[in-house]
Amino acid sequence: MEEKRGHVRVYDRLQIAYKFIADNEWTSSENPEKYFPYIWNKYPSSIVFDESEESNIKMLPHIVDLNRKIDLLIELLLPNNNGIRIEVPAERDISISGSGIKMEISEPASTGQKIALCIVLPLIPPTNLFIAGEVIRSFRSESGEGKEQALFETGIKFLDLKDDDYEKIVKYIFKKQRDFLRNKKMLTTDDTFY
Repeated sequence: MEEKRGHVRVYDRLQIAYKFIADNEWTSSENPEKYFPYIWNKYPSSIVFDESEESNIKMLPHIVDLNRKIDLLIELLLPNNNGIRIEVPAERDISISGSGIKMEISEPASTGQKIALCIVLPLIPPTNLFIAGEVIRSFRSESGEGKEQALFETGIKFLDLKDDDYEKIVKYIFKKQRDFLRNKKMLTTDDTFY
């Protein structure tokens, strides 16, 4: 049976950190960024420069190199960080749309539970989105079978998504779809001349 959805969704592997929010801590007006005071996402080791990006394409390699050097400096300084725990978002297989995200997490969640997310979109430059959500389903994942730690497939509906964040998600989704169609076309192109 075909499932009808109101939003376009893509599957990918993204860096995501999450924190559950207790009911007594939750207010819809707060910024979810407060749950990630020491978040740090490393610059991707490989990044594809798309000619359609709205940036000066000649400057981007230099900016990427500078960001990687900053990453290296942070790594060198991490052991002496005065007890502050730097949090690096883990890479997770996800399915994302403008209304929510599905991902595997290491603990069960209950329906209606609030959650704060830090989602790193692989745009140029990589973009951290801090979004509040609500768990709409969570069940033990078959992909975690036989592994040391069980995984739980969790569906999360975004709450109070800012227009700017929504636009970034949509931009990312359409970029992924363009890349997919471009790669599919390259794979199916026949070099035979008629």
